[in-house]
Parts: sequence; structure tokens; C-alpha cells
Amino acid sequence: MRLFVLALVISLSGCFLTQPIEKPTVNVTGVAVGSVSFTGIEGTIDLDVFNPNAFGVPLSLIEWELSVGSARAVSGRIELSATIPAKGTAPVTAALRIDVADAIDVGLQLSAGVRTYTLAARFTFSTSMATVSVDVVTDGTLL
Repeated sequence: MRLFVLALVISLSGCFLTQPIEKPTVNVTGVAVGSVSFTGIEGTIDLDVFNPNAFGVPLSLIEWELSVGSARAVSGRIELSATIPAKGTAPVTAALRIDVADAIDVGLQLSAGVRTYTLAARFTFSTSMATVSVDVVTDGTLL
């Protein structure tokens, strides 16, 4: 019986390892400003993380940076314990804080008519076999 279980585990892990692992994608679904003060702007950013793979992936960390035009707007780090379902999307909300200098730079970009943004993120997936990091860059246009 143990030999059968061992053979089954090896064959299943071989199937898992031979499947190509695709990068997740991320979309900014919303940004909300909570408060504005002399020290900066605080709010939240909502992201949809899509897993294109045929198996769920355990997401443990997202490190990200959002830029508007050529100005860095905000960066953050989200520690979590969530499984992104196979061929599915999971919403992620993060607190954000834009300091005064970055807010001025972003304001100058927006006043010049710039509406493009770049979201660069590193997703860390922690599985029982290994920790894997995937870098994703998404560009878009602010409405």
C-alpha cells in the first residue's frame, strides 16, 4: 500500500511540474482617497489578481509600486495568506500613503495631461515545495 501511495504522489507531482506555469495578471480596479493632510494623502488601492493556471496558487506577499507618468506615486507591501483559485480572480485591497513630495510630482504629471500609469508588482507564492516570486508590470490609463 505504501508503495502505491508513493508511486501516486510521484506521478502527480511529475504532472504538476511538467505543466507550464503562467504569470498572474493584475488590474487596478479602484483607488480611493481617505484623507488629505499637510503630510500626504492616505487611501486604498483595489487590485484584481488573476491566476491563469489550472491549479490554485498560495499567494503570501505582494510588493508593488504605482507610477503616474514618470512620477512614482506610491509603493506598498501586502502580506497575506490567500489562495488564488485556478483560472480565477481574487480581489486584494491595500492601504496606500502618498507623501507630499510624491503627491506634488503626481499632481504636476496630471496637470500636464498625463493619464498613464504603471503598476509594477512582485508576487510571492509560498508552496510546500518552494517559494516562487513572479514579477508583473501592468500599464493603463486613468479615467
